[in-house]
Amino acid sequence: MTPAAAAPAHMAPSGHGKRPLVQFAAVGSGEAALAEWQRLEKKYPDLLGGHTPNITKTEHDGKTFWRIRTGGFTDLTQAAVFCQKVKSRGGSCVATF
Repeated sequence: MTPAAAAPAHMAPSGHGKRPLVQFAAVGSGEAALAEWQRLEKKYPDLLGGHTPNITKTEHDGKTFWRIRTGGFTDLTQAAVFCQKVKSRGGSCVATF
């Protein structure tokens, strides 16, 4: 089974290519990542209603993190505009590839 096939449907493989994403946070476990996504969905239902979570596992400085992101943007500018809407309502995020 490939890593992508082994991952639950709500978790994406880390090799996402060059599609623009908005990252909200990085936390210490997959369970914490799902809980954070659910919290964000409740806080911003109108912004996240049409988006699905993109949760990926990564390592940095010997530590494992789970990134909470979402995609569906046509370009980095669209992702940045979406992120700015989140920030204007008190949230935190960054538009990235």
